[in-house]
Amino acid sequence: MNDDSPTDPILAHVDLVPGGLYGDQAYEAALADLRSAVAEVSAALREADGAHAEQLTRYQQDLGRAQLQLRPDDTDALKRAHALSRTVRRYLAGETA
Repeated sequence: MNDDSPTDPILAHVDLVPGGLYGDQAYEAALADLRSAVAEVSAALREADGAHAEQLTRYQQDLGRAQLQLRPDDTDALKRAHALSRTVRRYLAGETA
């Protein structure tokens, strides 16, 4: 086998996530948090109208961008993802209070 062989093991071309075997757990948790917040916003949007619907749409867009920008080695992005999810949930909780 040479370096250009299509039968090279794929693992030779994979970059490891910093932090060892479980180094991506913080990333997975942040991604799951964002996805859950997106689902909650999507559910709320079905019954929303006017300014409330506009705000929810902005949150939906922000959550989508946060998902795209999330990287396992970017701890600041992970923190921002959780913070955005909390902000969205507080907004949603305020609408039902």
